[in-house]
Amino acid sequence: MKVKNFVGRVSGCAFISGLILLPFQVNALDLTPDASRVISDPAYLPLQGQIYGTTAYTYGEITSDADNNLGVKTGSPKTRNSLTTQSFAYGVTDDFTIRVTDSYEFSKTDTNPTSGANVLKESDGFTDPTVGATWRALDQKQYPVSFDIIGSYTPDVFNAKSATADNNGTVARGGQEATGGVAISYKTKDFTIYGEGTATYLGSRDSLNESNDVTTNTNSSWQYAANLQTQTRLTDWFSVNLGVTETYSNNYDATNSGTLVTFTHESGDITSLNGALNFQLIPDRLVAGLTYAHDFYGNSSNNYALSTSDTSTRNQNQDIYGVRLQYVLN
Repeated sequence: MKVKNFVGRVSGCAFISGLILLPFQVNALDLTPDASRVISDPAYLPLQGQIYGTTAYTYGEITSDADNNLGVKTGSPKTRNSLTTQSFAYGVTDDFTIRVTDSYEFSKTDTNPTSGANVLKESDGFTDPTVGATWRALDQKQYPVSFDIIGSYTPDVFNAKSATADNNGTVARGGQEATGGVAISYKTKDFTIYGEGTATYLGSRDSLNESNDVTTNTNSSWQYAANLQTQTRLTDWFSVNLGVTETYSNNYDATNSGTLVTFTHESGDITSLNGALNFQLIPDRLVAGLTYAHDFYGNSSNNYALSTSDTSTRNQNQDIYGVRLQYVLN
């Protein structure tokens, strides 16, 4: 099954790479360098005094297999989630943007055990809001490429509660996080390529299980992401975004407050292939889009001092379907 998952990732990456490189093989596209800013473009920043907004809805389904310490399958959890996200950005200058983002999420998980009755777990609520900023240190108007320095901070606003059969959970993380990174982009009249690298510090977090009043305390860790995105402008009205993101997560330790038992979570990497079809409802003012992403998750596990308690997750994948509006308010 590991080989199957690996082949799936390689095939998916090869497919998306071919699509990303396709514009360079199409003579009809105008690849003349162009520094104008186009809504829905991955390198877009609002100009000074502009308010830029994104309203998006996504529906996702996550499937996986759960194993015990012997590698025997114990269930096939399936999670369905609905996520509504609102983001606003303001151009302080042409090259400095501040933004705020928050989401409301509802998720439902069926445990689907190989023996015994299925258990339904539900979580809902607001995620912790994120504030961020982007500084375009180099702009393609004066330089061969644009170079951005980016950062964001997410405070611990809402309590984290794990979902059980008897109590709904929350979707908040239960801890602070901060992200920093850089991005480089190159834009032509009909095509944009955008590359980004980030490092995220995930602060320690607590998640309460209300059924037994036990809290899981998780230590801090780091997460790294490499992101490549493109946009091909097919006509004055239609454009296509394609991209791939690879996320690497460090392992972390966690402790159960009731038993004081500590375990180590070994995280699997995530490969996400994504795309969008955009339509300019009002040129340079209002864009509607259909989005899709598929996530391949590497195997992960929880490892205890007493190995008979070990658990693992494999064959985890997610499909995400969405719609969005992007707009400039002034």
